[in-house]
Amino acid sequence: MAWFDDLKTALPRYYPGGAGDRVVGYLRGASDRGVWIAMQQGPKAQMIVLGSAAPTQAEWDAAGVGGRGGQATITIDMLAGFIILYDGFMYRPWGGIYLDDADCQRTFPGSLASWKRNNKWLR
Repeated sequence: MAWFDDLKTALPRYYPGGAGDRVVGYLRGASDRGVWIAMQQGPKAQMIVLGSAAPTQAEWDAAGVGGRGGQATITIDMLAGFIILYDGFMYRPWGGIYLDDADCQRTFPGSLASWKRNNKWLR
């Protein structure tokens, strides 16, 4: 998926390459596509902490889910038909999982710009 290549290029610090090349990020919650679709219809899409390395406890805490159990590793293969859009940047980049449609494709370049801009402040 081209958007994942663009994401890795925009955030090379979080995607250094190697064994985790297929890892998009991590979440605390369901790795079930049906849940992601249902959440998109509600007030907030499923959030994902981006990067090929697993988040630390401090990074989970910053994401507001430090007390939740379980962790799912999300790979690009699991995201077929979905796209990640900007959802914040506290210690690490965050995204929301959305169905990949024309509106999301139009929004994605703005997400890349937001991740790049916020990444500069954390160096």
